[in-house]
Amino acid sequence: MATNSHYIMDLSKIYKVDKELVGKKAYELGVLWELGIPLPDGFIITTQFQKEFLHQTGIDNEIKSVQALDHPAISDTIKKLFQPIQTEIMRKSIPQNLSVQLHGFYRKLSGIFRNQSLNVFSSSSDNKSIAFSNVKGDANLILKIKTIWSMSLTDPVAVVVQEDLKSEIKGKIITDNPIADKELSEVQMNKLADYCKTIRKHFYFPKEIEYVVNKGKILITKANPFTDTVSESPKPIIQNRQTSKVLIKGISINPGIVTGQVRILNKFHVNAKIKRGEILIIPNLNKSLYGKMKSAKAVVIDSILPNSLSKALFRRDFQIPTVEGVKNATKLFQNGNVITVNGVSGEIYSGGLVY
Repeated sequence: MATNSHYIMDLSKIYKVDKELVGKKAYELGVLWELGIPLPDGFIITTQFQKEFLHQTGIDNEIKSVQALDHPAISDTIKKLFQPIQTEIMRKSIPQNLSVQLHGFYRKLSGIFRNQSLNVFSSSSDNKSIAFSNVKGDANLILKIKTIWSMSLTDPVAVVVQEDLKSEIKGKIITDNPIADKELSEVQMNKLADYCKTIRKHFYFPKEIEYVVNKGKILITKANPFTDTVSESPKPIIQNRQTSKVLIKGISINPGIVTGQVRILNKFHVNAKIKRGEILIIPNLNKSLYGKMKSAKAVVIDSILPNSLSKALFRRDFQIPTVEGVKNATKLFQNGNVITVNGVSGEIYSGGLVY
């Protein structure tokens, strides 16, 4: 059973709790906080808070009664039966023991005059979210919270409340492909690139990061899964005014940007041992190599995999940066060369990371 401390939580405490209590988006914000990524201040109203509201008001029994009638043949009727319950949620007052906690967190975040603009959005087990921006005043905040609850009757959701900061600059960036923002200074861009690197290292798969600059400081506001593909080659971020040269380019199979030493595996090096963290370069891919590939940091392939099924099976077994169709890569590189593989753009750089 959840304690009162599990009804509402500060962002800094989220990473310590069960993800089901705060939802996916809130949990990942907590992870970012723990990683040292700067975020706007905020708090989380947990799923337990919603359950307790429904329980104390008796609305949970009404929901169960409707759920008991559920049948595919009357699905439209069931939806209509939920409508009066949604209206009741909007009318019911939040019980005092819960509202005292909520107002305490709200006052701390909004300040004495309670004029701080807020972002309010739902956090569930998936990536779907109901969001409101520029929310001001405690009455308006409660209205938005209840609206989210009324749209999540059968599967309680957490609600994230964060500062809606006035931004001098705002934008989006992909952790695997941090293209320079012309509005940012070189120092700010390098700092943002460091955040991308930290986030990418933890989550492994690419994220689309939303950020703002407030009083000269960069803050990350969202970190969403990146499911698109990059249509053009990225411009390397300048850091200490050094860039790496693109040696060759292929086609991306798996995203990611890593640096490591080359290990070539071909007919002349059949029995070569792959050390952990090396970048494996092979003429073609076959399952007999899978055992050796487990230690590799990335894979570069001379040829192109025969079909989409082969690529899907490879992605299922390996989530490391992989580039195919890199012609003559086994001849161009030598064992021990240090290269960077950009699994987003398909480019292979000489030397270390470009950011």
